[in-house]
Amino acid sequence: MMLNNIFIIAKYTSKEILQSKILLNVLLLGLAMAGVIFVAFNFTYGEVSRVALNFGLSSLSLSSVGIAFFMGVTLISREIENRTVYMIISRPVSRSQFIIGKILGLMGVLFINILLLSLLTLLCYGLIGGEFYSTIFAAIIMTMLECVVVLLMICFFSLITTQTLTVLFSLSLYVTGHAISEAKLTTFAMKREFVSWVLEGYQFVLPAFAKFNIKDFVVYQKSLDISYFFNTTLYGVFYSLFLLFLILLIFEKKNLD
Repeated sequence: MMLNNIFIIAKYTSKEILQSKILLNVLLLGLAMAGVIFVAFNFTYGEVSRVALNFGLSSLSLSSVGIAFFMGVTLISREIENRTVYMIISRPVSRSQFIIGKILGLMGVLFINILLLSLLTLLCYGLIGGEFYSTIFAAIIMTMLECVVVLLMICFFSLITTQTLTVLFSLSLYVTGHAISEAKLTTFAMKREFVSWVLEGYQFVLPAFAKFNIKDFVVYQKSLDISYFFNTTLYGVFYSLFLLFLILLIFEKKNLD
């Protein structure tokens, strides 16, 4: 019964989001990719496949994170404002089942978006003679993990603050999470042990999104340490479970009146 309730909520959440034509971005990015490849053919020499792969992976990440941001902000708050949440949880559906179903529904849309854009990227890359290697697929998996962490982070903030502040806090953490690894390599940080400790502590407590960005390994080095892949995967999974635990805890105690 519990799994059936979660599945039904997830199904209708995905259906509602898909009806908003959110996946039209796949068509737009497909046209943009065709334009990039055309330009690359005319203005680059021997680097067309690299340009196409770089653009495809970047589009994949930005598109999916964008959906997580703009759909995740209203995922729960809209249900509370429209009072549809009262009709759902008044039935034999617990708060935890409701929240898990909503999150899984949006995750389903995110994964569909990632799948379609990944297939489009790989198709274009293959048609222009690109070489396939395992690191490309590792980058796609990292993008999925990043989007899940972003979505859960946004859902967490949406339960404790307003929509505007949710966007500001989430965007700040997302940008900082990507910049933190570069900040650690600056001369200022390397010469000051205290600053290095603070940056390390940030990566331990708050989401270190830079860990999921392996695009440079894919495009330029074409290889990735297998231990890094597994450690980052575990980091993403455990951080996601931690955020989900916080979300369930807050929503169980949240006053919906």
